[in-house]
Amino acid sequence: MAETGGAPKGTPGQTGLEGDRPKGPATISDVAARAGVSKTTVSHVLSGRRPVSEATRRKVTRAIEEMGFQQNFFALGLSGRRSQTVALVVQDLTNPFYPALARGLQQAVGGRDYVVLLADVGAGTPPIEAFLNEAVQRRVDGVVVAAVDVPDRLLEPLLASGARVVTVGSPRHGTSTDVVSSDDERIAADAVAYLHAQGHRNLGIISGPVRVAPGSARLDGYRQALRDHGLRPLRAAEAVGDWTRDSGAKAMQRLMDLERRPTAVFCANDLMAIGALDSARSLGLSVPSDVAVLGVDDIDAAGLVSPSLTTVRVPAQEIGRVAGELLLARIDDPSGTPLDDPSGTPRRVLVQHHLVHRESA
Repeated sequence: MAETGGAPKGTPGQTGLEGDRPKGPATISDVAARAGVSKTTVSHVLSGRRPVSEATRRKVTRAIEEMGFQQNFFALGLSGRRSQTVALVVQDLTNPFYPALARGLQQAVGGRDYVVLLADVGAGTPPIEAFLNEAVQRRVDGVVVAAVDVPDRLLEPLLASGARVVTVGSPRHGTSTDVVSSDDERIAADAVAYLHAQGHRNLGIISGPVRVAPGSARLDGYRQALRDHGLRPLRAAEAVGDWTRDSGAKAMQRLMDLERRPTAVFCANDLMAIGALDSARSLGLSVPSDVAVLGVDDIDAAGLVSPSLTTVRVPAQEIGRVAGELLLARIDDPSGTPLDDPSGTPRRVLVQHHLVHRESA
């Protein structure tokens, strides 16, 4: 049965009076006195972990609003209770893929009253290390790592603190965490198959950094798809970018300078593909008549550039949502067993992609 408690002695009938507001920040004791319930009941209302009658919940909620009470999440962490905080580490916040991912994560955890802290690896290693150290100090309940440039050593203190970690993109060699990703080799294979069906036999690629996925996986998928279609991968027709528009433009320039330049270029993300369009335009080339360009992600800008970009849609918002759901499942299970997996083996969830035909290919 839900606990409702009784009004502390000496405080009957004083709810809702301005004179009762404490001089300092309101505490749980102050809220309990205002609502005429016990501190335990206030805690139950705040955490949502125990049943409380609707009438009691309304009294406590009204008292919280009247007194301007705010939970001390840091104190919750120190007491061993949940801080209701998760962290998200992204590779490059200027890439529209990551804000969409962050929105999906927020949708997943926001309904459970979690606050999301955000860090951008683009700021450099020292700031990220400081952020993760701060996350440990704040006793964050979980972290979603959507960035490849985070050394495993920086995650070790988080895991040691009991925080749950979910990775976006590819498994991390030093840790065993759940992973949410697209099928990067299949994405490249589908892109090559589409370009091949359009009659292209001389293809090039602008890949992402190949030291880790998705750059390496999309390059591998591209090469294998060429072989599957009876074509020979040419290293000269492989350029590497760093996921940015500027790097895509420079890589496209190198490919177009080839004596036998490609008639179609697969770009491993949309920002590099848009850079490739910039370069083609500056060279006086017509897209897709002189060279076709195909990207990956389907960011909003893909439909706004001219010509509009044919691309493989990777649902960033869904990736964020699934990562959030896996993270909550980990947090809710004290044993850390992944959702729907009694064996405890880390899960890898692949989200579906599909090709979006527009004007560039």
